[in-house]
Amino acid sequence: MTKQETATQDPYERRALLLHLGDVLESVFCLSQCADDYASIGEAVKGNEALAGFTLLGFIDEKMAPRDFIRRASGAFFVWPKALLDETLNRPLLANTVKHDLFADNAKGWEAYRQERRKDAPWFGEDLPDVAKSAAPAHEAAPAAAPQKQKGKAASDKASRYSTWPWPDKPADADNA
Repeated sequence: MTKQETATQDPYERRALLLHLGDVLESVFCLSQCADDYASIGEAVKGNEALAGFTLLGFIDEKMAPRDFIRRASGAFFVWPKALLDETLNRPLLANTVKHDLFADNAKGWEAYRQERRKDAPWFGEDLPDVAKSAAPAHEAAPAAAPQKQKGKAASDKASRYSTWPWPDKPADADNA
């Protein structure tokens, strides 16, 4: 695939991954509603029709406890919204967090999940290190620093990292027109 074809596909791949994230969140919510009724994901999927439609749960170790899945899935996907909106897509991060947090001891499940995601994003899971890393250490709480005053601008006027992407810059006078 050429660089131009890759750039053309990027928005569609991001959209597909965002839709998948929505499915993951829905599966986490549905499972949280009945997690105490089942000892494992396998039992939950067999015993609750609402869960049977979530493809992701078919890739998970069926012996995993529902509460463990909820915790692990939250860790695996919490970086996705920001990562999918970054101007430059950090592809290894998206796959690495899922591999580490959700499929650490389940190579067969990871491979099936990876192949499923590659239908929408052909690069998903490529060139990952042998030892996957969680996103958690990158988001550890830092000590609170005293807010610094900016000359001429209030701290709230600081540009957002999403202020223009994927939309083009707008002229400064456009806000005042």
